[in-house]
Amino acid sequence: MSSLENKKILVTGGAQGIGEAAGRVFSREGAAIILTDIAADRIEAHADAIRKAGNEALALHLDVTEPGSVDDAVEKTVQHYGRIDGVFHNAMSAAYVNNNDTIVTDLTDDVWNHIIGLTLTGTFNVMRAVGRQMLKQGAGSMVFTATVDALIAQAGIDAYSAAKGGVISLARSAAAGLSPKGIRINTVCPGFVTTPDQASFLEDPAQRENIDKMHLMEIAAPEDIADYAAFLLSDRARCVTGATHMVDSGYSAFKGKMDIRDQIATP
Repeated sequence: MSSLENKKILVTGGAQGIGEAAGRVFSREGAAIILTDIAADRIEAHADAIRKAGNEALALHLDVTEPGSVDDAVEKTVQHYGRIDGVFHNAMSAAYVNNNDTIVTDLTDDVWNHIIGLTLTGTFNVMRAVGRQMLKQGAGSMVFTATVDALIAQAGIDAYSAAKGGVISLARSAAAGLSPKGIRINTVCPGFVTTPDQASFLEDPAQRENIDKMHLMEIAAPEDIADYAAFLLSDRARCVTGATHMVDSGYSAFKGKMDIRDQIATP
């Protein structure tokens, strides 16, 4: 039996990257997928590919910054499937962050408010709407994508780091209140991932060399993050909640890719 057999999993940010990969990974594990994104045409194409592979998929337009849009997607999911067993929340615009985020003294109000609204308030909107449905069911699992940058400081992305740090804290606090009622909540923190939005960095040889040095292992593909999320959403992780999971190829585990013993002279 597959790890997500018969589960109904809602995925935000399903148009590309980690969210798109999650749709494919979760469906292979037996789940019925509800792919959501503001790019309705792209998620419909992804959902159609899942259905052609013999699995269940529903595509729904969803703007996480609009509470009414989130509520509508949850309502349509429940009407179609009767319940929501899990949510994997990824909605974010890496391109916007890459092109607009900066050090706090240079941040504009518009950039700060946009990143906080999409990343942190969007998470709140999804967590609240799905959580209300899961309370009715008495069970469910939520996984939210954060980032190593919320825990390991990186200059120049201050709004994004603050927003994702808020996601981690919100998830942990919500788990304390909801897990006794059957709802597990966890976050995953990737390092660099080979998504389309990171291609400009990863395809440049000099930048790629520097990025590789930040990781102990091969840079993760979107499917690697989705695989870990599948575990957290499954019943195999029934005792795991309120936790922050580093899925970062060792990004947060070391200061430099060297053996310190080699740097110390032998007397």
